[in-house]
Amino acid sequence: MKNNVMFRTTVMLLAVLLLAVSFYAYPIAAQEKGPYVDEIVMVREPDSAKAFRRIEAGEIDMYLWYIKGDTARAAKESPNVKLLNAYSGVNDLFVNPVQFKEGFNPFAIREVREALNLLVDRDYIVTNIFKGFALPQYTVWQPVSPDYAREVAFIKKLEAKYRNDLGMAREMISQALKNAGAELVDGKWMYQGEPVKVIFYIRVEDERRQIGDYIADLLEQLGFTVQREYATGLKAFQVVYSGDPAAGTWNLYTEGWVFNAITSYDDTLPSFMFTSPGSGTVFNVYQPPEELTNVANKLAQAEYKSLEERSQLVQQVTELGTKDGVRVWLVTQVTPFPYAAKVTNVAGDLIGGAWSLFTLRTPRIVQAATAPGLFAPGPGSTLTVAQRTLFVSGWNTAPGESGFTWLYDALVRYAVSDPGVWPHPHTGRYIPIRAQFSVETAGPDGTLPVPSDAIIWDVEQQQWVNVGDGATARSKVTFTYDFGVWHHGQPITMADLLFGIATVLEVLNEKSKIYDPNVENPGLRTFVDKLVGVKQVDDNTLEVYINYWHPDSTFIAAQANVWEDTPWDVQALMNWVYENGQAAFSEAKAQELGVEQIDLAKGPTIPILKKALDQLMAMNYVPPALDGIITAGEAAARWKALRDWYDKRGHFFVSNGPYYLEKADPAAYQIIMKAFRDYVYGPDKWNELVTPKVPDISPELPPIVTVGEEALFIVSSSLAGAPYSDVKISYMIVDPLSGEIITSGDAKGIGAGKFAIGLPSSFTATLKPGTYEMVIVGVGVEAALPRVASTTFTVLPSVRAVEEKVTELEKRFSEQLAGLEDRIRAVSESLADAINELGQTMGSALDEIRAETTQLASKSDVNAVKSDVNTVRSTVETLSADVDELRSAISTLQTLLIIVVILALIGIVVPFVRKR
Repeated sequence: MKNNVMFRTTVMLLAVLLLAVSFYAYPIAAQEKGPYVDEIVMVREPDSAKAFRRIEAGEIDMYLWYIKGDTARAAKESPNVKLLNAYSGVNDLFVNPVQFKEGFNPFAIREVREALNLLVDRDYIVTNIFKGFALPQYTVWQPVSPDYAREVAFIKKLEAKYRNDLGMAREMISQALKNAGAELVDGKWMYQGEPVKVIFYIRVEDERRQIGDYIADLLEQLGFTVQREYATGLKAFQVVYSGDPAAGTWNLYTEGWVFNAITSYDDTLPSFMFTSPGSGTVFNVYQPPEELTNVANKLAQAEYKSLEERSQLVQQVTELGTKDGVRVWLVTQVTPFPYAAKVTNVAGDLIGGAWSLFTLRTPRIVQAATAPGLFAPGPGSTLTVAQRTLFVSGWNTAPGESGFTWLYDALVRYAVSDPGVWPHPHTGRYIPIRAQFSVETAGPDGTLPVPSDAIIWDVEQQQWVNVGDGATARSKVTFTYDFGVWHHGQPITMADLLFGIATVLEVLNEKSKIYDPNVENPGLRTFVDKLVGVKQVDDNTLEVYINYWHPDSTFIAAQANVWEDTPWDVQALMNWVYENGQAAFSEAKAQELGVEQIDLAKGPTIPILKKALDQLMAMNYVPPALDGIITAGEAAARWKALRDWYDKRGHFFVSNGPYYLEKADPAAYQIIMKAFRDYVYGPDKWNELVTPKVPDISPELPPIVTVGEEALFIVSSSLAGAPYSDVKISYMIVDPLSGEIITSGDAKGIGAGKFAIGLPSSFTATLKPGTYEMVIVGVGVEAALPRVASTTFTVLPSVRAVEEKVTELEKRFSEQLAGLEDRIRAVSESLADAINELGQTMGSALDEIRAETTQLASKSDVNAVKSDVNTVRSTVETLSADVDELRSAISTLQTLLIIVVILALIGIVVPFVRKR
């Protein structure tokens, strides 16, 4: 109910595929409960390269941060180090859309925000900043997520739309700024005589410094005046997430998120990122477009009736959220987590990697042959784990986004606290952790009767009330709990769960004394809005009635999840100090009230909590929500156990997980967690999660597709080298010139690890000759991480089309040749007529010359004249011979032209014949 799958962090990571880890079978002592190791010592190591060297040297056993570049390559070669790979994080640009109280915020203009999608070159970031250890991300969905795989055809179109186009980005931004009254003066944007300034918070701990500088350079090229604020996480957090977004203190922020669990259907993600105050105080002021808010809320609350309708909502919210541009998605990062080779049995999440709930629950350290026992004393009983940093957010377990909001702190909570249900680290479907469940649902339109004696907490009346007659709900989830005991030794009871329900309903109700809107996230809001009532069946069974439906029943259980990782006495203590104005749940509320944020383990609120505990213990306080549910004796036992816990350890962090918090030391950057041997489960509880089953898919040599004829593509699937059929194969065909998705569909199984994609003749008849791309997506039933492969194929014209083309060409060339022959014949006849006419003219001229010669016979030059006549006669005869040769050449030309045309036709046809 209060646990979250996603947490804010200082970076983001991802991975290629989860490495299988060897499992060493050792005898398990039947009486022992809790984890394999005796304790976890968590330390700080900000340098990932140094962390790798420390693992090799045996100083630390595991690093809960990623390594990269040369360090990652060295780790792959090292016999002392293993790698756990995952797709754990996302980098984006967080954009402040709020108009400032003073000054001009260009990003309050939607078109300017949208244009940032075109401004950034994600491929450049992948190649030049992450050196290939990342994937471009254009939308809210990671390209390795199940939802991306389901909507890949639609998302590919958006990716084509928002691919880097500096010219288009410049045009969109210029037009929007001019419409707002800004002017471009000497290459600089000015507004009311002042430069248009962008205050850009750039994180310095990782690649985001380079990302920030890259984007800042682009903005300066466009004419913005950029003020680069290089900051660590803590400084940036106070301004960006907790400060007033209208104060004009920031415009842009290089944001990072980690996703520590794969989820098969991430309905709440768009709502969280695009509308929820839980992701930043921006959304306390900024009102997103109504259509975006409505669609995001519908998806978050599963207000759809089928997967087809859900798909429409996913597509709508993806497009609207990208267009709104409050978050501009950049990359999903590939991240290898290193750990010592002596550590075995490490379970990781396909998305979250070593940031999984299960990673610190399963490890065991290989013991020496002389000490093979599971919990043998000496070296091997302590797991030393390093993080990049420690102690960032407040450690309180109030509902929603209260404490443990940063990854580094959340990983501590994962080790010491149990949720009721959690996503399976390979499939993304929810599984029981401490709450076994069964689901009964009436579907998206039906209703189930709710018992009239089911109860709900009434905030105004401050009491539990019956839902009464006639109440209905869409779904009923029956939870059966493995309760056990709290770390301070008190039994977990139904009272803890009921108090948790009341607290959640209070914290999101404006009429409550402990109202805090900053803790809201979509899952918490949906629970509050959809809960109808609960009914206790017995000491460890609870029925939860909720107006919520989902096509996957495990998601109904997750939304109805009623479970607590905090005893009611600790929650009541936190409620008391907040209600009395001494401290607050969320950091934002603490800043608003001018008080400290509650921290159960360390810091200035420990004395405040101690004083409150003394007061509550003295009055043997029973919260109103537990009045009549617990006895005075039970209350007294709780307060005494909490006081004993504090007296021994100096903190109030009591939970229910496989480890308990022994000590948190901010000054030494050290956390000590010890195995809880009164835990409900043995160390082998999650061994089955160690090795994921992610299939490999590969398309076989594609056929040559002929227009108008059927075509068959074969895809192979394998797991660990063996054929694997428990996988869904889908495909889409892309026109590489336009980027358009022409068609998509699913492959059919035809044998062990073999799948067929058939293209019917009716479809191929619509294709034009050329080259096409087929993108193939495989998602295993036992591991939901999508595998993507692609192949290109050639489309050729049909034989009939070739024959028709040849016939057409023959006819056209025949007509052209016939015309040419006519013209040649006409020229030939004209030449003959001219030659005859010339002959006649020459004959007449010769006759005249003879007559003249007779008259001049006595003259002295007669012989010379005869010689001239003979020369003329010779010239005429030569000309006649040349005309005959011309006739012959024309005839030869006709023949050669016909041969050339025939050869050209053969050249057109032969290549197609060879490729068939």
